[in-house]
Amino acid sequence: MSIIYYRAMAGGVISLIIATWFYNAAGGFQPLLILAGLLFLSLLVLEFILSYSEVSLRNQYLIGYGGDALIAGLLIFATGGVASPFSFLSGLIIVASGLHAMRMLPQLVAIIACFGYLAAAYGDEWIAYHAPLDFQQALNALLQVSALLLVGGVMAYISNRHATLSASSDRMVRKHRQLKDLYDRVMQSMHEGMVVLDESLQLSDMNDAAGKLLGSLQLEVLLSSPALKRYLEQPQSVSFQCDYEHEGKMLLVRVTRLSAGHDATWLLTLVDISEVRKLERELIQQEKMAALGQMAAMLAHEIRNPIQTMTQGLEFVGVDASRDVSIKHIMHDEMMRLNRLASTMLDYAKPLNPSPVPVAVPELIISAVAQFEMSGAGHVHWECDVSRLQLDPDHFRLVLDNLLSNALANRSGDGEVRIEMHAVGETWSFSVCNPGQVPDDLKNRIFEPFVSGRSRGVGLGLATVQQVCRANGWQVDLMSKEASTCFTVTGAINTESSEDRTRETVEGNHG
Repeated sequence: MSIIYYRAMAGGVISLIIATWFYNAAGGFQPLLILAGLLFLSLLVLEFILSYSEVSLRNQYLIGYGGDALIAGLLIFATGGVASPFSFLSGLIIVASGLHAMRMLPQLVAIIACFGYLAAAYGDEWIAYHAPLDFQQALNALLQVSALLLVGGVMAYISNRHATLSASSDRMVRKHRQLKDLYDRVMQSMHEGMVVLDESLQLSDMNDAAGKLLGSLQLEVLLSSPALKRYLEQPQSVSFQCDYEHEGKMLLVRVTRLSAGHDATWLLTLVDISEVRKLERELIQQEKMAALGQMAAMLAHEIRNPIQTMTQGLEFVGVDASRDVSIKHIMHDEMMRLNRLASTMLDYAKPLNPSPVPVAVPELIISAVAQFEMSGAGHVHWECDVSRLQLDPDHFRLVLDNLLSNALANRSGDGEVRIEMHAVGETWSFSVCNPGQVPDDLKNRIFEPFVSGRSRGVGLGLATVQQVCRANGWQVDLMSKEASTCFTVTGAINTESSEDRTRETVEGNHG
């Protein structure tokens, strides 16, 4: 419809020019000018009707521009033939037809325009002088036709190129729409929430699943959570994930840096993991109950033997006075064994809340070694080049006592047990080593509860060591080879609270 509007405007301008400068001078050709105007109006009406018909757009344009070329020939005929000032109209019509990216249309319109121009030129000359064109007029007509054909060829090339680019553009547009439709279908079919943010953290796109998962939670509130805010302000990696709890719902939020333009800088993936976390808690509870049952069974088994021994001892007390002293010693040992068993169980089950304070490390080692010396253990050599550290003394003693007890119980023969305490840079470490080797089948399970290489062991000592180390941020490692076993505990030095580290090595040997 727009092409009809513009052509009507052009026709109106040309009609005004003809009425102003050419109508009075037309003489006997005035009726032809009026006829040309009526034909032009009829052509516009025909084009309007064809625009609502099933005639192809190419044919509509051919009828319109071809009719214009013939009407232009009629104007040329009525206004002087070869000398007519309206000869340029044919060229303008050819140029206009080449703007529609339709192959062959400019050539066809150029042929019609040439036919109309030649008919007008020869017809005007024959009616005026009853003679053909002279040489100069024929040459002018030939140049005009050549110009029209040249314009038609140039516009045909432009139209062909335009048509090729338009077809390529249409294919890209269709492909883009297909990809957009696919993107929309994928986004809507996903159960995970997908949120796309621009570089200023404003919402660019979001699927329905994200809206359902967020519920009443505002996106700005989610992004202002401390963990997400820290990452978005200073991203240290391409992606980051964290848990976010809202109204009893646990969401797993994963942030990925897209860098796909200003409108797609961040991708947030939301997954409801409430059921997963619930199952994890139930599984942990079941594991605790299983460990508790295993511990109860082990405790019952370990307690039964000392009680049996003490019961038998009580039966012999007073029967043979010469054996009373040895029986009392046996009963005392079994009672001490029960006490150690209860203490081990309590240490393992005790909640761990580290309370670091500045402590003298050599004093802790001396007291630990002295305790075992009183119970008859010997051959413990120790050395320490650390004076004071910021740590929990009870937890340090608990680790040291268990490692020392394990080393003394598992040493081969009467071999020497060694304790070494060192500090290097911002790290301290101590090792407890004994002669002997851990069996290969126990190395990977040595820190698990109830795993012991001794028939009389409970298997909680080293499990307690690992539990305490984890609570304090320490690392415990085992190295067992070449008939020697060493447990090494390392930790970071708190330089703000540690008072000093001596360069003098303190040594002790208890035997």
